[in-house]
Amino acid sequence: YGTGLIVSPEGHVATVWSHLLDADVATVVLWDGRRYVGKLIGTDVEKDVAVLKIEGEGLPCFDLKKTASASPGARVLAFSNMFKVASGDEPVTVQRGVIAARSKLDARRGRFEAPYRGPVYVIDAVTNNPGAAGGALTTLDGRLIAMLGRELKNSQTQTWLNYAVPMSELTD
Repeated sequence: YGTGLIVSPEGHVATVWSHLLDADVATVVLWDGRRYVGKLIGTDVEKDVAVLKIEGEGLPCFDLKKTASASPGARVLAFSNMFKVASGDEPVTVQRGVIAARSKLDARRGRFEAPYRGPVYVIDAVTNNPGAAGGALTTLDGRLIAMLGRELKNSQTQTWLNYAVPMSELTD
């Protein structure tokens, strides 16, 4: 299970690719309990991003032309399905945090280095727990900044790294 972002009125859903390693379809459950079959239509393994397509009406979405950027010290909100809390028609998990830094990702999962080495936001007080990857990082007024990454450890310090990939990196 994981989290995703509806990024078009036509039903395109962005999420992390690692949730879909061996799948061409996934069940997509919206905040109001509606369920859809999401068909995998594209991936970028290096950036760990996948795009699903669902067929539905009245799908509110983030406008990718109106994303924001953030600087260290900016207060942010992280929306996700952390620990599979939202598996039906209940609210998603929301955490408040602060952008601690903007840096290049140097991280690993076990013995495996993360293939993405681009810019990320390092976030303080937001955790990338199971199910959070693919969630939205927004400004306090709801403008999309980034997509939450999966659980990784900093390669230099071996500490868990809470990060999000800026939308500008994912929409290129």
